Parts: sequence; C-alpha cells; structure tokens
Amino acid sequence: MHVAVILGYRLNDDGTMAPTLVERLQMAIRLNKAFNPDKIILSGGVANAKAGVSEAQRMHDYLVAQGVESSKLVVEDKSMTTKQNAEFSVPIACQLGATEILLCSSLSHVTRWYLNPISLFKKQLKQHPQIKLSVFTE
Repeated sequence: MHVAVILGYRLNDDGTMAPTLVERLQMAIRLNKAFNPDKIILSGGVANAKAGVSEAQRMHDYLVAQGVESSKLVVEDKSMTTKQNAEFSVPIACQLGATEILLCSSLSHVTRWYLNPISLFKKQLKQHPQIKLSVFTE
C-alpha cells in the first residue's frame, strides 16, 4: 500500500492558508494524479492558536474542494512540529498497511539542515524496515 504524507504549514491568524501551504497542496494534487496513492495523510495540528483550526483540517477541505476523494484522506491533527509530523504519521501509515511512504513537502523544507523531515521520517522508519521512504517535492 502506498501512503502519501503531506506536511502542513502554520496557518495565518485568521485561519487562512499561507502561500507555502497552498503550494504544498498543489504538489499533493499533482502527486495524487501521478502516483495515485492508496491513502494521503494530512499532517498538521493547531500550531497557531489564533487560527482555531488545524492545518490538517484546512488541507482536507482544500483538497476535497479540488476534487480529491475525501475517503482517500486521513487527518493527522495532533502534530505541532516537523518531528511530531514523523512521530504521528508513521504509526498511522503502519496501521494502514503501508509498504511505501511518499513524503511531500516544499523543497526548502526537505533540504534544510535542522529538523529535516527526511531524516526525521527515516528515524521513525528504522522500526519499520518493510516501509520504503520516497520524497516528492518541486
């Protein structure tokens, strides 16, 4: 089973999405068309309390409005950091029976040296060697 994980980005105070998150979601739409993952985990909690809504919920609503099947989407709305994205998303992917996780985030995010999402996901996957990690970015 192929499971994509889309990493969130802090919402604006009014609950709207920042351009970086919209760009990630546009990548997610292209990823969905190109690879047709079985499930898509949307990872991001309420990192901005003023927004009053989780990143994952906003991501869900946006993708459904863009034609992605709601039944394909899994909302992970507890993570507040990139480290927690990995800590919370990997177990969900395991429960879904993932054989591959396709990690989707912006290029600036996956290439940064601190709190690098690829490294953080690899660390979590050490306990699950049967799951391959791939990265989708633009």
